[in-house]
Amino acid sequence: MNKLKKNVKKFVPKSLKYKAYFNFGSNYSARFSNINKPKVFLMLAGDYGNLGDIAITQAQKEFIKKTLPEHHIVSINLKDTYKMIRTIKKIIRPVDLITIIGGGNMGDLYEGFENLRRNIISSFPNNKIISFPQTIDFSNTKNGARSFEKTIKLYSRHSNLHLFARESTSYDIMKKSFPNTMVSLIPDIVLSLNVSKKQESTRDGIILCLRDDSEAQLKSDTKQNIISTIKNKFNNVSFQDTHIGRDGDSISSLNEEFNNLLEKFSNSELVITDRLHGMIFCVITGTPCIVMPNSNHKITGTYNDWLKDVEYICLMTEIKDIDLFLKNVNIIKGIDTTKIEIPNLNEFYESLEKTLKF
Repeated sequence: MNKLKKNVKKFVPKSLKYKAYFNFGSNYSARFSNINKPKVFLMLAGDYGNLGDIAITQAQKEFIKKTLPEHHIVSINLKDTYKMIRTIKKIIRPVDLITIIGGGNMGDLYEGFENLRRNIISSFPNNKIISFPQTIDFSNTKNGARSFEKTIKLYSRHSNLHLFARESTSYDIMKKSFPNTMVSLIPDIVLSLNVSKKQESTRDGIILCLRDDSEAQLKSDTKQNIISTIKNKFNNVSFQDTHIGRDGDSISSLNEEFNNLLEKFSNSELVITDRLHGMIFCVITGTPCIVMPNSNHKITGTYNDWLKDVEYICLMTEIKDIDLFLKNVNIIKGIDTTKIEIPNLNEFYESLEKTLKF
């Protein structure tokens, strides 16, 4: 019977499953019966293989805990969103806050995320909702325009929605698109993490952290040229990614994967990446980095707004000359990491602190 149920579930569209959860799902109110403190709900918490989103979830929790120590944080994992909305609506109080995970999925490239975000915002019209720093990026297609129109319509209905952009391009788009909504510009929340430690061993080796998905901008021949050149010129070259390539791991396992990746970055002489959080992990661990753009504005925007004066991070917007690329590799790789000062961006999070508190 169980096998039959599993087989039937495979053919039920996700949208239908979500509607069933939303309208007829179980009541989990008992889970909150002993919580007398005001609550902060952390919606869309990372529970999948993207370690950038695991880092965002961890950083967001730590920021909320530091800012609102008297509140109880309730994490609602991405896969449990629809299942839990019905229950949260029954138990939420006016003093409780809804926060939505930061990141780079406000747009039609990750339409599933955006649908969840719209549902959260429309489900809690009487509570303050804070969307942590996001990149907004709707495509110039009919689907993109249609999706953006839905987002504008639903977001604009909420009278106490606060949007945070993590780079200037997203800030400008949000300000223009949501004129009656509070919009602020702050860094990606992972840049608020303090993970640096005294270097106990000599750094060694180069990590290549290059994406192979719909957000990649590097042409395949350029990418292969970079890989072969680095492997030919240097010893101890390894490959890592900020996505572990699978989903379904436990939260504790995902946090362990994230911490292991930070450790590997911390022990490397150089990271070459076109991942936003590849660059950010280098910043917070004091690791020299060559970074290249992805398909949208999130890397260049984050670099130009917050990191352009960080000496150990080098943005190369184009790789036309492999010799120039190698020259920059040698310069950045040669930085004395014992003298690196990790930037403190705390002052830029003041608007987020105030929004959480008041």
